[in-house]
Parts: sequence; structure tokens; C-alpha cells
Amino acid sequence: MKKFLFSFVYISISLFGQQEINPPPFSPRLPFDAEVISLPRTDEDVSVYYTFKIPYRLLVFERKEELFEASFRVIVEISDKDDTLVTRDIKDNKISVNRFEATDDFNLFLQDYLSFTLKPDHYIAIAIISDMNSTGELPLMPIELKLDDNEKSLVLHPLVVNSQENVCNDERYFKLANSGGNIPFSVESYDLVIPVIDTLITEIDVILENNDDLVFSGKIDESHVESIGITKCEDNILLTTVPENKLLRYFIIKNVNEKLNEGNLVLTIKNEEKNIDEEMDLKVVWINKPISLLNPEKAIEFISYIESESIVSELLDEDDSDYFKVLNNYWKKFDPTPETTFNEIMFEYYSRVDYAIKEYKSIGNNNGAKTDRGMVYIKFGNPDKIERTSTSLGQVIEVWTYSNSQRKFSFIDKTGTGNFTLTEN
Repeated sequence: MKKFLFSFVYISISLFGQQEINPPPFSPRLPFDAEVISLPRTDEDVSVYYTFKIPYRLLVFERKEELFEASFRVIVEISDKDDTLVTRDIKDNKISVNRFEATDDFNLFLQDYLSFTLKPDHYIAIAIISDMNSTGELPLMPIELKLDDNEKSLVLHPLVVNSQENVCNDERYFKLANSGGNIPFSVESYDLVIPVIDTLITEIDVILENNDDLVFSGKIDESHVESIGITKCEDNILLTTVPENKLLRYFIIKNVNEKLNEGNLVLTIKNEEKNIDEEMDLKVVWINKPISLLNPEKAIEFISYIESESIVSELLDEDDSDYFKVLNNYWKKFDPTPETTFNEIMFEYYSRVDYAIKEYKSIGNNNGAKTDRGMVYIKFGNPDKIERTSTSLGQVIEVWTYSNSQRKFSFIDKTGTGNFTLTEN
């Protein structure tokens, strides 16, 4: 992917006339994904699975010899409609990494689950995360569980799974997206699995409306009859077969996210023979969205690193309310997978901007994307080799080498403030 981006920015590079760009405003990302999955059991109770996913970046790591370690506790309490505690469970987790950079990586996370057996009724699930290294606590929003609705409706809430099967202990499983019940806006493909209680139903009519646009309307007949439950293997949450849960028919909408954009998704499920007419509200969420994309105007300004000022000005001349559409249209011409809505090149570029803003800032300059090193990184990506030397005056020199393009960039920190200026191209 990085090599592909290099080939397009190489053509449009301009090292001069860069406009002043300020860092985009920080917006906190979804800190903690939690999802409750409830499935009917053969004994007429309900299996309830509270799954969670915690990014490493939220945790406090302590160095212990050559490792960095974090530990946290998840407490889930389930109360009835009268606010009386019914049950609670605790899960302790530990994480060890051998690189400090991993402790601040939003793409690394730990996921796990707690399971409960409950009578069909109304409940409230409340979870608290305790960081054991900092003693800090994060209480989560309560989740309402209407388990008696399972007896009234033939259709249960859909599950989002990775389209690619996961092999664990020589068995094949489907991996739960585990993104708070949301459908990820991602380069990865995901399936929507719709559980139907009546196993004699062999097809359903499905309508998908994404941000008020119709994206799918048709019959779905691909399905499997299974007694599904939840398990964990190699840090993944997987769907597995369990004898204590009832057999259900699971209809599958393949690669559901490929044509979806971020935002709202309305799922309508119908079956005239069984009088099914269900409407469910879902979300399509870009979980690891680059922060530099959160402000469309600033994101357009960042294009000045690879485009002329006239092109950037032309894009900014559009109506403010259309900036995000303008931005997407600009990047479409570089999209290596135009058949999907996710643009890998756009994601790569603004991920580089995020990295540059943070990693290449210096004393007196809080935006590393405005520095020479930041500019080169955004255009060319991570160098294949970085060499550090110093002058007779103690000034640090960095030489970045890009093997494929046979290019070298030399930077010098003349003032000792971390402000490396480009000296040789």
C-alpha cells in the first residue's frame, strides 16, 4: 500500500509554496467497545455474552525489565428492572509487550468476554473498567437487556463477523467484529449474520438504507442452522457451536460493508408467510479513522503537500457543507479498490499526516506535519533506513533512504530543539 501511494505522490510532489496548516482539532475516539449478545437456551433461559475490546493506548503500562505490562479489571453487574442486583462477574486481564510504541497504538487491543445465564426478563448491564496500574476507573453507559423480547420476535439482533474464516486449534470459526455491535468501515470485509428463531424459514427479504440511500433490496437465502455461542481463541472472539443454546437459522449477508459509508444503517427484514416485518437501527463506524480527517476543511488543506495551491483553492471554493464529499471525490481517482467505499490510499495518506503531526514536532512547533521531516514522511512514508550522525559542532544529522526510489533526504537539527531542516534532496 505504501509503495502504491509513493508512486502517485512522486508524480505530483511540489517542495515549494506550502501553505500554513494548523493541526486538526483533537476528537476522542471510541475508547471502549462493548456488545451484549443474547441467545435462547434449550432450557428456556437466555445465554448472555458481554464482549469487550480495549485499545492498549487507554491503559497505563509499567516497565518490568525488558517488557511493558498493563493489567485491568472488568466488572459487569446485571440488575433487574427494580434495580436489584441479579448477578455480577469479574474478569482480570494482563498485557505484555516488548516495544514501547505498542503501548500507544490504537490499532492494538485486547478483547474478551463474560457470560451469564438469565431468565427471560428486562435487565440493565453496567460495566466498570479498572486500570490496575493507575487505579483509575472508567464507568460505561448502562446497556438495557430486553430478554423477553426474544419470545415475541422471530428475528434477533444481527451479529457482525469477519468475512474471512478464522482457524484456531485446527477448527474453523467466524471472528466476531466485536465493535460494539457496529459495522466497521474498513478495508476488511464483514458479513451480517441475522439470527431467526424459526428454523423452518428458508428465506427473508432484506432492505438496507445507508444515510437514507437505498443500498440493497432483495431476498437472502444463504443460511445455516446452528446452536451458536461465543468463545475466545488467540485473542479473538469467535462464534462457535454450543449444545446449551437453541438451534437457530442464521441468514448471512456477505461483504455487507463494501458498499456502506459511515453513518446510519436501517435494516428491514420481512417474511410475509411468518408475518415478519422488523426494522433495526445500526451504525457504520470508522473505528480507526485518522484524526486529521475529522475536520474536512483541514483535511483538504493537507492535500497541499501533494497538489498545487490552485487545486487546493479550487476544492476549498466549494460550499463548506460539501467539504467531505469534495474530499472523497478528490481521492476517488487514486482508489485502488473503486468497487468498495473504503479508500485505502486516502486512509494511508491521513494516517501518515496523523503520525507526522505527533512524531515530528519540535520545541516551539507543535505540528510535526509542518516540519521538513513531516512533509517528507507524508509524501513517501516510512524510510527504509534512517542513519544518525553529528557534525563537529554537535548538530544531529539524519539521513533517510528510500531504496525503491533511490532517494535520500538529509536533515540537520542546527538549534538542538528537534527542528530538523532539509539540507539535501
